[in-house]
Amino acid sequence: MSVKVEDYVEAARAMGNPRWRIALFHILPNIMPALLVQATLSIAAAIIAEAALSFLGLGQQPPAPSWGSMLNAAQRFLTNAPWMALWPGLAIFLVVLSFNLVGDGVRDALDPRGRS
Repeated sequence: MSVKVEDYVEAARAMGNPRWRIALFHILPNIMPALLVQATLSIAAAIIAEAALSFLGLGQQPPAPSWGSMLNAAQRFLTNAPWMALWPGLAIFLVVLSFNLVGDGVRDALDPRGRS
């Protein structure tokens, strides 16, 4: 919302550009880095939420594969076969970590204030 009141948007409005052109050519390119970072962090949060709900039995039902339901099923076999819980847990950890690192990298790459 703060981009909407920037000087270059006001100048484009004063020149008589229509709203769609201002949004498409002036506002969207300036909010794209923030949108990309927010999307990667939201995907990681959605993965954790889905896995937690599936672990509790509130997400995907048993015929459908889900890392949370795999962890729930492996819970009974932790003493005899701990690898049944290790691989889904490790997959959740690595995917969420990679999305967070990609979001952090995109933020660092596209942030003009962070460059020296």
